[in-house]
Amino acid sequence: MIEKTMYLIIAFNVILLVVLTAGVRSWQRSHGRLSEKKFALILTGFWTFFTITTFSPLFRINPKVAVIVDIILLLGFWGIGYPWTRWIYRQFTSANK
Repeated sequence: MIEKTMYLIIAFNVILLVVLTAGVRSWQRSHGRLSEKKFALILTGFWTFFTITTFSPLFRINPKVAVIVDIILLLGFWGIGYPWTRWIYRQFTSANK
């Protein structure tokens, strides 16, 4: 049962990522490009949501391990992922635009 739940959650998160990507693209077409901080916050926020929702069924099996894994992944996303996403954004946008 938990495996089915995890697959459904992952499928939902993938669909959400596609919708988020389309939303960012349409926003940039109509309002101009996003700043690197906003873009990094959107992506890091999505990966935070993805992590919390994907590991939520594990709370039924072993809550202590699930909390530790969530905390480690979230610290990694915000400590490494946020600056890395900002760097990636700078690599694909020029200052002349």
